[in-house]
Amino acid sequence: MNPARTLRALAGAVWLACGWPAAAANGLGGQGAAVARIDGAPLLAFSVETSWRIARAADPAARRGATLDALIANRLLADAARKRFGEAVLSTGQRVGFARDVGIDDQLVSTLRAQYGAEMEQDLRRLPGAGLDSLLHPQAVSEAALDGVFGKPGVLQLDLNLDSAQLAQADKLVLLRFALPHGGDGSITLGDVYRRQNVQGRVALFARERDFMQQQARVQVAARYVLDWSRRRFGTDAVADLRRVLADQGDVQALLRLHGMGDDQHAGSRLLDQLASQVSQAQVRDWYQRHREDFVRIERVRARHIRLPDEATARTVSAALAAGADFATLARRHSVAPSAAAGGALGWVRHEGRPGWLAQLVFAQAEGKASAPVRTPAPPDAQAPWEIVLVEQRVLGYQEASSESVRYVASRALAREMAAAQLAALREQLLRKARIDIITAGTASAGPA
Repeated sequence: MNPARTLRALAGAVWLACGWPAAAANGLGGQGAAVARIDGAPLLAFSVETSWRIARAADPAARRGATLDALIANRLLADAARKRFGEAVLSTGQRVGFARDVGIDDQLVSTLRAQYGAEMEQDLRRLPGAGLDSLLHPQAVSEAALDGVFGKPGVLQLDLNLDSAQLAQADKLVLLRFALPHGGDGSITLGDVYRRQNVQGRVALFARERDFMQQQARVQVAARYVLDWSRRRFGTDAVADLRRVLADQGDVQALLRLHGMGDDQHAGSRLLDQLASQVSQAQVRDWYQRHREDFVRIERVRARHIRLPDEATARTVSAALAAGADFATLARRHSVAPSAAAGGALGWVRHEGRPGWLAQLVFAQAEGKASAPVRTPAPPDAQAPWEIVLVEQRVLGYQEASSESVRYVASRALAREMAAAQLAALREQLLRKARIDIITAGTASAGPA
């Protein structure tokens, strides 16, 4: 089983047989209308439309119906993941250091700005000064007030978390006042800024970087404008539904990571470790037979070498070889190794145990071409000879099926296959049990998937 293929399957194929009714696809009832209900909970047209726009940016041939399929599957998988693992486990590794809600809010604002930013800019150009700047009023905060939150400057801080008393004080310190065109007056406090920081941001706050505080306050005002504009344009329920869709997406990605799948397949996974430990030697042998070509290795090589006392001589000999001189002849003339009389012949060098330095150099070379001069490992200031090697023949073989490296690779691959199968089975089970209603022109096509 291909984990990448399973990853794609997890996002769709719910309604491929019946399709998405045309009336629902056209978004009847507006962006705030439900196009589907999943166990009674609505999925709104705005979420599907926005997600489809994102999908088309990556693939112009993306279908709206496939987007609906993916959102339905994500909703069911995310709900199951939250029940099984809890939000704390799922949020581990997502936007390191940011609170879960902050990460989702930031993604929502980023998505809205990316998809509808051009329309927002048109509205902003109608404001005095053609932007938000004229509506912002930075507020001065005294050093004494900052002392009340962060303590005296110059004191080493081992903890960058504010306690309840410090946070209450931070909530009283206004960094920026604003007046959004349709959202009324408001303010951003130091507490607001603190709550939306990761560790790096909190370091900057405790260092009293005032420019950073103001910049973060401005970021929050811009985010509020994006949300205010979107709620007026599409409706509060529509924006809230898109936020849930993004949360679902993040939780499904976390579920994949827990199963050793997703963007970083080399990240640790307890589930993969557990499944890998259960793989039998018979399973390893069977997997090895199916993937034997992945374990081709150099079994032995027949090679020659020329050992030279210094870099200058090595460069001279290397130039002569490049001009077509015979390797064995130059070895007899210049090499300081015991093999010089035999034209530098090393005989057959086998790949076994832990190869020495010269053997490793030989195994790294292509057949039939002299290597560049390579200095023998030694301290920088030590006198060390240089080596030039020539591989005359290579014999390929296969890594032993009983080797530890084969077992490791095979058990991890089999564990990923088992994890992918578990996820696929979970998806199918959830779809069978769920009640999914596809809504069309005021009616519903109801029934389990």
